[in-house]
Amino acid sequence: MCIFGKTMLTEHALPALQQLSLVDLIDYIEATHHQYIRDTAPLLAEYTEKMVRAHGDEHNEIKPLAQAVNALIAELMPHLMKEERILFPAIKSLSLGEPAHGCFGHISNPINMMLHEHDNADQILDTIRSLTNNYTPPAGVCSTWQTCYRTLAEFDADLQNHIDVENMLLFPKALAL
Repeated sequence: MCIFGKTMLTEHALPALQQLSLVDLIDYIEATHHQYIRDTAPLLAEYTEKMVRAHGDEHNEIKPLAQAVNALIAELMPHLMKEERILFPAIKSLSLGEPAHGCFGHISNPINMMLHEHDNADQILDTIRSLTNNYTPPAGVCSTWQTCYRTLAEFDADLQNHIDVENMLLFPKALAL
């Protein structure tokens, strides 16, 4: 379901994900969403760099688009590492009844940081949506441009689902522990 360019968790996916244990939910997030970002982010950087070289001087939106895509990638890569190395192991420990090891105090502290970073990523996506006219390529543009916009739209949808799974399912369950 798409609302104003943002993809929300579907009614069918939400109940299935709600049934997962915290460990299984984390494993799902890493295998599905984190891997997708790692696989797709370099392609987006490559597509936008090609667009800058080929069209950047004639189309004013291309250079800011490339900058926004690079900013999004720069925001997401350390975010994934913090989740995988700090937050997710702590949540897994808590869910298994073990103490969470870390220098972050209460689990709400890293969760609040991740929520803030999710908001930052969403702001960058708003900029990208605006620069791309919600991923609608101009008529007659090259295949790289078309592929870039299509991939950006897919990336946006996946990232919104990723953020929703964490914000609506993972983090509340972790805080309830």
